[in-house]
Amino acid sequence: MSFLPQLDKLKPALDAAFERISKEFNDGGVTVLMPTYSPSQGRLLSEFNRVGGKAVIVGGMKDKPSYKNVPQFGLDFDTTAYINMFPQGMSEQITGTIPEALLKDKKVAIFAFITPPASWAKHIADRKLNTDIVATNEQNTRLFFENKGNLMHILKEAGLEAYVIPTEVVSSKLPEKELRAIYHRMKNDAGKVVVQPTVENYEPTRFIGTADEFVRHISKSKIPFKVVRFVEGNEANLSFFAGNTLPAENGRGVVKTNLPDGIDRGDANSLALIEAHAAEAGINESNVFSVTGRATLKVVGDRLLANEPGDSVGNNIGHVYEEHIARQITEIGEKLGKKMALSGKVGHAGADLIIDRSGKIWINEINDRQQGPTDQMSADAESNNLPGLSRLAWFAHYADFSKPENLNLLSAIRDNADAIHAKYMNGPGSFYIKAFATHDASYDGKTPVKIDLPAGVYTVTRKVGGAFEWKYAGEDAKVSPVDLTADSITVQISSGSLKKGDTPPSGAELFRVTGIASGANSPFIIENGVSTLNPVYRTMLEQLYKDAFGEGYIEKNPQYRARAVKPGTGNDNLAKKSPAVKR
Repeated sequence: MSFLPQLDKLKPALDAAFERISKEFNDGGVTVLMPTYSPSQGRLLSEFNRVGGKAVIVGGMKDKPSYKNVPQFGLDFDTTAYINMFPQGMSEQITGTIPEALLKDKKVAIFAFITPPASWAKHIADRKLNTDIVATNEQNTRLFFENKGNLMHILKEAGLEAYVIPTEVVSSKLPEKELRAIYHRMKNDAGKVVVQPTVENYEPTRFIGTADEFVRHISKSKIPFKVVRFVEGNEANLSFFAGNTLPAENGRGVVKTNLPDGIDRGDANSLALIEAHAAEAGINESNVFSVTGRATLKVVGDRLLANEPGDSVGNNIGHVYEEHIARQITEIGEKLGKKMALSGKVGHAGADLIIDRSGKIWINEINDRQQGPTDQMSADAESNNLPGLSRLAWFAHYADFSKPENLNLLSAIRDNADAIHAKYMNGPGSFYIKAFATHDASYDGKTPVKIDLPAGVYTVTRKVGGAFEWKYAGEDAKVSPVDLTADSITVQISSGSLKKGDTPPSGAELFRVTGIASGANSPFIIENGVSTLNPVYRTMLEQLYKDAFGEGYIEKNPQYRARAVKPGTGNDNLAKKSPAVKR
């Protein structure tokens, strides 16, 4: 065992390290810079500034800061709608907004939520202002691990073959007879298959239910497609940390690697080359480890909250799974985390899971980045005196591991990884519900917000007849666990706000409704083996949309108009990652 073997001492020690980094950066004149499409992911920067650090955000919309104590330099339009795609020139626009005074002959540490293909560091260097990047959390390993055509091989190499959804990669050049055979081989009992491009953002995921439609769709394509059997069940996000205890020789953090030059990122067999490249840097079985958080209960595609059937609309982070499901979650987090660590990955990662009606888990995809629920999961853990994954990732990237106290702490966290995970899986937790601008794009600029809706705590009161009233209670009012049998509850609007006259673009995430709940009081429940929005919360949120945008707004949602289905049954696996999706 390393020092600090007691689990209850790890969180205070990590907090102290967080403050040390802040002081060291200040003394060295280092600014933490977050160039991003999604400013709402910057909670850690707010905490960093609160303990004396200097951090800024670049991205989002001008004059709409996400945090009061974090300076933010926005653009003339809201960048959050582009969270999971990188339109040509957009990353350059964001980095071009960074004031020259922050870069010219200055030291910065880069804190990236999602790294664009060319990296934020390169875009900053291209400004030729003699900027010294002293530390960064950027890596490009996601270009391999998030390639959907590589998923099966990665899982098999990680010892997770039992969790692979039946999948085939199909070329449009195949004859019709063979395409029909593939459809019949891959369809589920209801005749449904999932068709997903192997190239990110080439087109949305399709859910196809006939052989004729399958042949038509594949035949007209110019790229290969991944064809997956549709699995009926509820979805979950699993978050974990992957890393090692090998101090970087130059600068801060532990050793991390990027993909080796010249490899074929779309060839699953490149995994061996990636691991060999990491091994050359000293990364091996003796120093890698992972810390698994927990798996949430996730809802996708609810037609009240999102205008795309694949949009993730929220998570119940505190959901406690039955033992036979929990064992599978533990195995997946440990094996996948270590496989990614052996490939040079350091920091946040996770997986999208589908839990079928028998309790069997299937791995839908790998996310080589911070997922949507990870930061709130971390905050929940910290309130329960556990090391948060967010602060652990920050520590691994920015601490000076030439100092024994830092390396000893990291080793102690490694040694206690199993105990930390067990506490995560069963501890109390919160929820968040994501509210998107759900109108069709044709209404952009024509749907102004009708009221101010500031971030903070709200009291939601049940009125006579079953309607609800939302009333602002203040920024720092107390949030109590939800009791739906009471006349009123308290929840919080965070990660965004609205002002009267705002015209958010279609698909943009507006804010998140967060709170503490469990059991029947949770916003997401399982009906017939499928996760869905609790009907009581649905009524509350319908009222909130009407208050914000007026009567008739809900009907402007193309999904609401087009899909004559039961609300809340959006559980499609391999969901489309639309521009507004944040995992």
